Amino acid sequence: MKVPVLLGAAAACAVTVGSAVLAAPAAAEPAPQSVDHRAVVLVNFRNRALADPQKAHDQAVQNFFGAKDSLAAYYAANSGNRLSILPAKGDGVFGPFTIDMDDPSTCDTGQMNDLARKTIPDVTFDHISVVFNSAYCSDWWGLGSMPGPNSWYHEGAMADKAAIVHESGHNLGFAHQERQLCKTGSYTTCTADGYSTRTPMGGGGEKKGLTAPELLSQKWLTAQQVTTPSTTTTVHLTPLHAPGTSGVRAVDLPLGTGKDRIVVEYRVPDPATADRDVAKGVDVYRIPAGHYDHAVMISNTKHDNKTATGSFTTTGTPLSDTTAHLSISITQTTATGADIAIKFGDDPTTPPTGKPTTPTPTPTDPGSTPTQPLPSATPPAPPSSDQPDDHTAIDSTTPTATRTDGGWLAHTSGGNTGAGIIAALITTSASTLLILRRRRTHHTHRKH
Repeated sequence: MKVPVLLGAAAACAVTVGSAVLAAPAAAEPAPQSVDHRAVVLVNFRNRALADPQKAHDQAVQNFFGAKDSLAAYYAANSGNRLSILPAKGDGVFGPFTIDMDDPSTCDTGQMNDLARKTIPDVTFDHISVVFNSAYCSDWWGLGSMPGPNSWYHEGAMADKAAIVHESGHNLGFAHQERQLCKTGSYTTCTADGYSTRTPMGGGGEKKGLTAPELLSQKWLTAQQVTTPSTTTTVHLTPLHAPGTSGVRAVDLPLGTGKDRIVVEYRVPDPATADRDVAKGVDVYRIPAGHYDHAVMISNTKHDNKTATGSFTTTGTPLSDTTAHLSISITQTTATGADIAIKFGDDPTTPPTGKPTTPTPTPTDPGSTPTQPLPSATPPAPPSSDQPDDHTAIDSTTPTATRTDGGWLAHTSGGNTGAGIIAALITTSASTLLILRRRRTHHTHRKH
């Protein structure tokens, strides 16, 4: 299902920085409420049945549609109840059905999807999830079209809410969210530094909410919750997922005179919100060519596996781009907000002083979001081997994906309860697919 995009009647506004006139941000009146009717179809192959279909059924009912701690609850909370995920019919889970297909060595998800759809001819749905024996398609745990109405899961993934939320994020168009280490003084001279860990799309799991760029891509923030200052100022940010609708939740800025943008958010852990276990911190994201669903978290400090932090590790140290004449720094942080200094000018190393301000931007429509990421910085070359690298951790891997003949697909892989997620690249014919592999709790790695 694709969430409807408002084609606003408001004329585009502009932000002036120096002598350049720049495009306005994506903030607009929020998306209208939409409903995603889902069908989860359990399938047996002719030569391999589900190991425990009743267990898979019960787990799917709860983890897709349950009132609490489910896919439906997650996206209701993150969208401000603008997206409702409902069973297509009955409890939403159908089967098991035996489809006219064997469990071969090749992984033909297209055929599986076509046959699964034929098993429920009387069910009207927006999205279909196919569940099958975990011995099939063993290189991955879950798969989602990006964007699109299809997803596939191993039987064991019905107990894995993180995988279910993650693949549904791909269906909305979200890419895997990378973290990059940037050279001091630049937002674009950067190298891969793992994943952001601030969202399910960046290895954060289902106990973290979506990031501000992801919310902006779906228009799940209102114009009043986003500010775009055009002069040096200090902005007070309310925690992104704090209860209520008041307060500025994101700063959205042009990066120089190009199409890239910068988004700033503040996150705090709160068991009553979508951010149940997120690390407290201010995060800065580069938005490549204005595509918010392909945001990259940036920092001047290398990611630390032992301490989850945002883009900043110390208050007052600016993150700046001298070419774009833009600097961002933290004045102070509390449990209820953060004061963020935004400085424009030729010397963006000195943060401004003064009382925080919250200018209100004029919303414009961001236009349609393409399915292909358009990164500003040059991505590192992919591995030379066509085999998965089972020893590469999610926080030290460059997430990369390219379009396949059947459209964009993104994998999540594993098979056990995971202590972490591992990323790897696998190349098949002309297609390169990103795989997220769950690591075993005793920290050994599976080989294929």
